[in-house]
Amino acid sequence: MTSDNKFGLLRRMLRALGLSQQSADDVVDFIGDLLAGEGKSNHEPKQSPDFPYHLRDNFLSAAELSFFDVLRTVVGNRAVLCTKVALGDVFWVKRDDASRHRIYTNKIDRKHVDFLVCDPATMRPLLGIELDDKSHQRQDRQERDAFVDQVFNAAGLPLLHIPAKRGYVVADLSTTLAPYLNIQAAHPTPTPQAELASPLETTKAPNCPKCGSSMILRTVRSGANAGNQFWGCSNYPNCRSMLPYTG
Repeated sequence: MTSDNKFGLLRRMLRALGLSQQSADDVVDFIGDLLAGEGKSNHEPKQSPDFPYHLRDNFLSAAELSFFDVLRTVVGNRAVLCTKVALGDVFWVKRDDASRHRIYTNKIDRKHVDFLVCDPATMRPLLGIELDDKSHQRQDRQERDAFVDQVFNAAGLPLLHIPAKRGYVVADLSTTLAPYLNIQAAHPTPTPQAELASPLETTKAPNCPKCGSSMILRTVRSGANAGNQFWGCSNYPNCRSMLPYTG
């Protein structure tokens, strides 16, 4: 059996054990380096380790940087924004079973979320945001996105998918993020209008009948129904569910 066939078999075995493709490649490369060094004389001087690293010119892509500027305007001092956060730094797997722990840890290895919105006082994550460009239309990306969605859902952390655009409306993005930025507002200060309102005048926001997210009161801006209000899902545009407002 040739070395290529042996390494191919080893890669398949590592993948079967739950390692990611990149992790399996790293293990095979490490073994290859060990085998390559077997024939070297012990008397040969050791070479200095090579560090071929360079600083990236574009830590954030142009689309990510454009969205980040708008997101920073919307968030203000109500939250802290972190970019390209590894899932392994956000989520953890119980160690009740060593093999199960390794398998599920490897599943989130080398994956990250584009933006993480955190509480400014505790840095506890409040919301994850994925900026979806055209690459997310590929089958492999859709499978990856579905997996990441399930990870966030299992841990009880919201994840929004926002399509990449040339420009963003600050007001619309602010409306979308408002429910998540107000999570930590345990004792909000009522406005004079709220203090004077009777219980019958206060309408509780319903939950989305489609995805279960909270709904936001929106106003039609144009057309024959301009000025009318309706309930729209806070998970828009991933969920476009609407309900009539009868307040």
